[in-house]
Amino acid sequence: MSQENKQAPWMVSLHGGHSGAYCDHAEGALEDLVQAAIQQGMGTYGLSEHAPRYDVANVFDEEKAMGWDVAHLLKLFGDFVAEARRLQAAYADEITLLVGVEAEVVPDGRYVEVMQGLRREHKLDYFVGSVHWVDGVIIDYTRERFDQAVAQCGGLEALALRYYEIVAEMVESLRPEVVGHLDLLRRYGGTDPALETVAVKERAKAVLSLMKEQGAILDINTAAYRKGLDTPYPAAWLLKATRDQGVACCFGDDAHRASEVGAGIPEARDYLLAHGVDRVTVLTREGGGLGRRVVSLL
Repeated sequence: MSQENKQAPWMVSLHGGHSGAYCDHAEGALEDLVQAAIQQGMGTYGLSEHAPRYDVANVFDEEKAMGWDVAHLLKLFGDFVAEARRLQAAYADEITLLVGVEAEVVPDGRYVEVMQGLRREHKLDYFVGSVHWVDGVIIDYTRERFDQAVAQCGGLEALALRYYEIVAEMVESLRPEVVGHLDLLRRYGGTDPALETVAVKERAKAVLSLMKEQGAILDINTAAYRKGLDTPYPAAWLLKATRDQGVACCFGDDAHRASEVGAGIPEARDYLLAHGVDRVTVLTREGGGLGRRVVSLL
């Protein structure tokens, strides 16, 4: 690819690469997403397919209807890694592809061992640590499930407090390079004041402190735009806390089809600049290992 076709160095997504071959709610082939990233001039793109869930209770209804089970999800993830590694080599002259996983945190005493096992078995480049489940209930799947989680916790504020507690446990135990969509509760919670109480903010800021200690990078996740929100994840108050604590940021398009690759990143750049964040951190492959560099948004 000629230099003039290259995008700005900040045009990088570290959270995304979901495709229809390995994810029931995505579309298209993984190679379609890679080619879309190249066409947009991205220098680096992260492929972080959802980790396989290992308990039948966490298999989605749609997956069950398709005949998928735990064994099939494990096989699909292995197939994803094999294809991602093939693409990583095939397109090495055009783009740096990172092969990782978006960890599915189902706190049951086993998930840390299972997720770390996936990393070792597949020699993954990096982790995106996300929390989609709170005490056995998925919070970003349907409004009905979200309401169930609220009721189970005893209210939206209580759910938020429990959610950030689980995120903190995840950061401490998995030590992910990237923390995904930190205020995912906004998917259905929106701008409800219960998500911004003093207690909730303190709990969220404690997560940021852990991230700072461990060098984790916060995912500025543009999927929020596609969900009808005015800003990416996280909300402005949480982004300001991120800035004040000196936590690094990166972009994530959370793409589930080729048309979503890079979507919203230029707008998210403007959002960061408007809140005093003028750089992002990009993961790289250096000497067979994982490196990072800081890139200006200006």
